[in-house]
Formats: sequence, C-alpha cells, structure tokens
Amino acid sequence: MFVSTEKTPYSELPRDCAFSESDWHALAGFWHPIGYSEEVGEKPIRATLLDVDIVLYRTNKGLTAAKDICMHRGAAMSLGWMDSERNNIICPFHGLHYDHSGQCTRIPSMEDQSKPIPKSIKLIRYQCCERYGLIWACLKEEETCPMPDWPILEGINSDWTVTRPPVSIWETSAPRHVENFNDVAHFSFVHKGTFGNMNYYGIPNYEMWKTDVGLSLRMPYTEGVRASLGETDTIGERNVLYTKNLTYPFSMELVMEYEGEGESDSFTLIAYDIASPVSSRKTAVYQFLATNRPGTKPEDLIMFQNFVNSEDIPVVESQRPEELPLDISAEIHIPADKFSIQYRKDLVKLFNLGSPELTA
Repeated sequence: MFVSTEKTPYSELPRDCAFSESDWHALAGFWHPIGYSEEVGEKPIRATLLDVDIVLYRTNKGLTAAKDICMHRGAAMSLGWMDSERNNIICPFHGLHYDHSGQCTRIPSMEDQSKPIPKSIKLIRYQCCERYGLIWACLKEEETCPMPDWPILEGINSDWTVTRPPVSIWETSAPRHVENFNDVAHFSFVHKGTFGNMNYYGIPNYEMWKTDVGLSLRMPYTEGVRASLGETDTIGERNVLYTKNLTYPFSMELVMEYEGEGESDSFTLIAYDIASPVSSRKTAVYQFLATNRPGTKPEDLIMFQNFVNSEDIPVVESQRPEELPLDISAEIHIPADKFSIQYRKDLVKLFNLGSPELTA
C-alpha cells in the first residue's frame, strides 16, 4: 500500500522482475527489437522488454525510448500525446512536457512560467535505434555486442523479395525459442504438415563452427513436398542445404539453398528470426523472409511461415521448465543436440548467464 520512508539506492531492475538479477543485467546489455518503426508516429506507444515498460515517442529530433513513468507522479507516459510542434511528449496526468532528451521543459501548473525547471525532472532514457524497419533498444549505456548484420534486409539488392510476417508472442523464454529454431531433429515430427519429411529421420553429423558473433551450422536435408499446407502425405521431395547463423544471444539467420532440375527450381530462401524477451517466460518473435526466386508472392511466404510457426508454438510452449536449463546435466542430450549444447555453454562462459545468485 505504501512505499517505505527508508531511502534505498536506485535499482535498474523493474518491479516484480521475473529474471534473476545477474541475468537481467547481462541481457540488458544486448540490443533487442521492441517494435516496428511505423508504429511510432503521431502518438507514443508502449513496449515491454525484460519486464521494463518503455514509452517510445518521436519528436522532430528523432526517436526516444524511455521508462514509461512520468517523474512527477508515476503515470504512464505512453497514455500521453505529442504537442502540436512535435517537440515534446505530454504527460496525461498533469501535462508535464518532456523533450527528445527526456528533459522536462514545461510544468503547466506552475504559476510563474519564467522559473527554471529543475534538471532532475527528467525521464529515464534508454539507447534506441532503427534498423531493418525495427526499433531496437539496449537498456545499458554500453552495448555488450552489436546487433546482427543482415545486408539483404537493408534493401540494397533488388534481386531479393523481402517480406515480414506479423510479430508473434510465444509463452516461453527467448532461448527456448532460439534452440527450437536451430534444432534439426524435430523437422520430421513437428513439421509434418509443411516441410518435414517422415521418411527422413536420420540427422548427419552436421558441420558446426564458432563465429565472431555467435555460432553456425550447415546440414543437408531432404524436405517433403505437399499438395497443400497441413497434409501429412508427401507428393515429392526436394534437397536443400541449411546454413544457420546465430548472433548472440537471440538472433538467427537460416539460409536455405534449394537444388532443382531447372534454373527456376534452384533458389535461396532466407528466414531471419529475432526472439525479444518481453519477460522471462514471454517472448516477442520478429521475423523476415527473403528470397531470390522470381515471381514469389510475399503473401505466400507469410502464409507458409505462419503455418510453420503454428506447428512449433504449442510444442515449444509445452516445454518445462520454460526457462532454458544452463546446467548441461539438467536435461538428456542426443547427438543432434551438439549445437544447442554449445549454445548453452557459450551463454554461461561468454556472458555469465545462469550464474548462481549471491546470498548474504
């Protein structure tokens, strides 16, 4: 009901944080997508990252990301609006104005408007930038790693058709989603209504290597071809070479190189996937699809990807615990899991994730 009169040091951790303190601080140093650029126009919007509620607003000086709290009485700034000159966001409670830097520029209830406003009345800002049509945020002043570098999504090469399925919310942790995306043994079982091949269970000892930004693997697979989505019977097969490139901690690129008899049957399809941790057990998944196959309709790519997601989601959301076990002995592993085993080891070794909490 009340906040104690005892003064406590400021903490970056959000109230009722679902992450351990050490994991939150580690993840806060990465760039995570929290929305699409076009969503922030005339009105501010609210986003959530790592249990932190964030207001996004756009002034004449650009985009700002800040904690969604007015410093006066704690109202949500995302319920406010922009002034007519688009210089300030206005608090919906008492009308306090905040500029691009988060500094309060006006308090309407002050009788003498000539009096200076204390510099301490300032929103808590976060790093943000826009790339690939996404808004990315980093909750620390210094980044741990750069965001993924995907030139095709910059739109420079006109040979590629690029499209974007709608963001989807998965009721699981971001690393559980990442492991599913990079898992190669589930295709024939989970995706028997799309590309999985029920006649192709065996997984070869695929190639895997470390990169400057993450992990990669390469593996051939024989996909099943179906007359329509959802059918389990195959009408044919096609060979594909999968190359998966993971950028730490939660960004993936899947390059699919298809072989065909004719020139039009040989093409490349790339799926980009970023898992953004809304909370410890809730993940926003942002995806892009790009292909150099002539005549491809974007709506067909989106429909297919949405169906693939619909196959994955119930299985991944059923995993327990929802959080990813970083103690390798906590789950049983099979040879096809070598990528996920290395991923878990890297999260611990490189970023100290999953470290035990210090107790008094």
